[in-house]
Amino acid sequence: MKIIDFHTHPFISAENNSCFYENTVTGDNFMKIIKNAGIDHICGSVIYKTEDFEGIKRLNREALEIKAKWGGFYTPGIHIHPHYVRESIEELDFMYQNGVRLVGELVPYYNGWSLYYDKAMHEIYREIERLGMIVSVHTDMKVDMDNLEEAVRRFKNITFVAAHPHQKEHYNKHIELLKKYDNYYLDLSGTGLFRFGMLKTLVKNAGSEKILFATDFPITNPKMYVEAVLFEGLSDSALENIFHINAEGLLKGAEQSRP
Repeated sequence: MKIIDFHTHPFISAENNSCFYENTVTGDNFMKIIKNAGIDHICGSVIYKTEDFEGIKRLNREALEIKAKWGGFYTPGIHIHPHYVRESIEELDFMYQNGVRLVGELVPYYNGWSLYYDKAMHEIYREIERLGMIVSVHTDMKVDMDNLEEAVRRFKNITFVAAHPHQKEHYNKHIELLKKYDNYYLDLSGTGLFRFGMLKTLVKNAGSEKILFATDFPITNPKMYVEAVLFEGLSDSALENIFHINAEGLLKGAEQSRP
């Protein structure tokens, strides 16, 4: 079965390696490890803690460099920054012209900002909406989920993919938003999937059509995520949706968008 990992953090520069343990994952063995887990395609951004826009641009250029190196194996995600609205809009346009259709994973606290919706983000979302791009957003205990919902509610033409089911409180909020908004999706990366029964309950309550397989590699063990999904006893159609059909639909839609 084809598997698309919608949420990874590839890198070339060692400082952008998000693996918790040194000398475990390198830029050279990243692809080999994730292919050995049975994964056929990855999406995601290069991440590093930086608060200035030159740092943001460096991360984005590294993503383009990885794309040039890996070709069709990798769909790059890019960063923006609400403290730099004009620069972010210019960066979106530049990256779009270079074939990029995915924004994020955005991790606000990594880059010195916090809210997914405010005046600055409104201006940036307007350009993302015009370009038809997808937005991947980090969620955890530090994220104001009501504020995120405001962005989802106001920009119904933007597909938001929330990262991390997380613990019960956030998990229940994800289910609420999945049922409430057509443009809200959830990826399985990070915290949550290790709780047995989480995925089967998620499918029961929200369906399998808006859930995307994802790992957060190299922060996590990708093979554990593949096996966790397979072990929940889902139907073949649900597995197909989660492993690749949902992601393929979103990526194809974004690729066909024309401003």
